[in-house]
Amino acid sequence: MTRRGSNDLKRAYAAWTVAGSSLIVAAVAGSAIIAVVGGTADAGTLVWGMAGIALLLEALVLFAYGVRLRRRYVNQVQTYETRGDYREDDGSNQPRVPLLGDGQASQRSTFEGL
Repeated sequence: MTRRGSNDLKRAYAAWTVAGSSLIVAAVAGSAIIAVVGGTADAGTLVWGMAGIALLLEALVLFAYGVRLRRRYVNQVQTYETRGDYREDDGSNQPRVPLLGDGQASQRSTFEGL
């Protein structure tokens, strides 16, 4: 179940990436789109404007699809079975915080003086 949920989120991000790329190309074709809508486009501008309009529609559909996938991921109920196993407890009652660097450093913070 979690695998499907994480795949939904990845697909949503991929859809938003493609939608953003389409919006960039549609923005480049902006003046051609205005010429097509205004009725003053020649043959080349008409083709470029129609491609820009198609890219705007594609971006809108992909954005809505990404929102739908993300909403499904967010609304997914997490149960004991779908969230994964607990980490093994070493009995020290201290969290294992990942450290930056080469991994040779260790946490040396104590609160004995407080």
